[in-house]
Amino acid sequence: MPKVFRFLRSAFAPNIAQGDAQEYMNKSNASRKESFTSSAPDETWLPDFDPLTVSAFELSELLNARAITSVQIVQLYLKQIEMHNRRGRQLRALISVAPKQEVLKIARKLDDERARGKIRGPLHGIPIVLKDNIMTDEKLGMDTTVGSYAFVGCIPKKSATIVERLIKRGMIVIGKSNLTEFCGLKNPSMPPGWSAVGGQCQSPYVSRHIAKRKLHWELSAPGGSSTGSAVAVASGFSTLAVGTDTIGSLITPANRAALYALKPTAGEVPMDGIFNLSKTFDAVGGMAKSAKDLVALMDAMMVPTNREEYARSPHRSFKIKPNFGNLRIGICEPSIWKAWRKSGRINADAERFMTQKYDMVVQSMIEMGVDIVYPVELPNQSSLTIGGKNCFEPVVYSEFKECLTEFIRDFEFTKIHSLAEIINFNLEHPELCLPPICPEQNDLMAALQASTKLEEINAARQHLQIAGGPEGLDYLFTSQQLDIIIAPGDAPLSSLAAAAGYPTAACPLSALKLNGQPFGLTLASRPHTEHTLLHFLTAYENIFPPRAQPMPLSSVPLQDPHPEPLPDQPIVDLILHEWDTRRFSCSADALADWLNARWRKSGYELSPETICETLRSNGRVAFRGLGDDAEGAFSR
Repeated sequence: MPKVFRFLRSAFAPNIAQGDAQEYMNKSNASRKESFTSSAPDETWLPDFDPLTVSAFELSELLNARAITSVQIVQLYLKQIEMHNRRGRQLRALISVAPKQEVLKIARKLDDERARGKIRGPLHGIPIVLKDNIMTDEKLGMDTTVGSYAFVGCIPKKSATIVERLIKRGMIVIGKSNLTEFCGLKNPSMPPGWSAVGGQCQSPYVSRHIAKRKLHWELSAPGGSSTGSAVAVASGFSTLAVGTDTIGSLITPANRAALYALKPTAGEVPMDGIFNLSKTFDAVGGMAKSAKDLVALMDAMMVPTNREEYARSPHRSFKIKPNFGNLRIGICEPSIWKAWRKSGRINADAERFMTQKYDMVVQSMIEMGVDIVYPVELPNQSSLTIGGKNCFEPVVYSEFKECLTEFIRDFEFTKIHSLAEIINFNLEHPELCLPPICPEQNDLMAALQASTKLEEINAARQHLQIAGGPEGLDYLFTSQQLDIIIAPGDAPLSSLAAAAGYPTAACPLSALKLNGQPFGLTLASRPHTEHTLLHFLTAYENIFPPRAQPMPLSSVPLQDPHPEPLPDQPIVDLILHEWDTRRFSCSADALADWLNARWRKSGYELSPETICETLRSNGRVAFRGLGDDAEGAFSR
């Protein structure tokens, strides 16, 4: 067994960021050890742990040892967010960040509780990020936008039940994460991880190069729609995150950020106060850098609070397992990567590398004596269609309208009351809502005009549930007597499990040498067996080498030294057009007043400083402090 472990450690050691990165990690680990034993005389001192690598479990140990405070943890994460969310690396993982004074007040209260001996749970005083389709109470200071300007400034009646559960357990909501707008249902060609409010979320892992004096990102592919939740954890903006999943929309970004993640059985966790595409397929789940952290997070998410009405009896707490025990595991062949190479998504070297890492896991588990069935064959994804037609589409289009209506009803105040109004709002503000990267809203239009008969929708739903369950995964579970099925991260296992409503999980595997992009495994189990998936994940983490980590965020040579990024190009073009066609008498303040008045309903706003900087960097003569001449703006 020791020989196997030594082999695994060398075989799976991260294949990216050698040399300088290794030296950095050695220094970082040394400084972390010092910070773990340092005293915290006041709240202005920031701990020296590395937010890219530290886990919630480690932070909890430090808090219990009184080596740091939650206030200091929050301050450090806010600093990391300030440096690299909208500035620096411009990862755009978060749409909004909790107001500093408010979030520090919450952290201080939790520190006081800890000092008095009151600890709400293992995640007491630990920051967490929520996907921006999950409602948070107005007092937390963050909107719930689903990535759309139509919902900027709207006020929810209360936090979603899931948020109340997390807060009850002592977690600190530090930010709301970016996502694929409307969870992907706006336009078929919309890039994953892009929203009008949040911009394009980027992976912290991918390689970068400078061409024509501009920084370019290659093959970022962070996945969607819970993109920002995954990137926030991987980038050290938080140790934990919550996302939602329809058909792999939590599992895929987790795999591409080298995270552990779990989507529970559909219906297992309440979805009130959460925008979702489909009641049939959607579930809210968790992401973490460590399987141990994920165990604690899923406990907090799945156990009802005393305040909840009609709550079921709490399940037994999930356990951390050191080995695979009696699990019987079916593993699929990694054939999907062959298809990727044929389609040009990866090259032959990448396919060989990914297959090699996958096979190492399989062979190592066999060598350990784990009960493995290899290979097992997944049902073909075409089984989820009827006559070649996608069965998910009519169900999602039908349920989306009902889900959206319920979501809007959960707002105390909203300027939007229907899908038709959202579509019109986007048309009225094209420079904000329909920029060149996503100029259409075909999916929203199709959902509005959907006229599929109820019988056809019910038939499609029933077909998916049977094809994914009894005739699909259940057949494998039963015929092979399996507890878990494992496949490559982007295999159709997520689709089959979503069709059946079964729980799925993500598990990190390795990262490409080419550009540092992580890839992982997807797992599925029978309904209501989340504990089985967590058993595998904690055993895997205990036995196999650590997850791949990105290079230090500050190691990237940034071309733009400005402390605040300029607006995206469509907004820049609009600023220049209005400046050139109207009379503002060289006043950036006058233009700012005019544009912000135009955008008032959307909630979007630009400072006079940013507008002045935009104008000057594009060769215009502009000054600050001349705002009294604003009336000249309307003379043409």
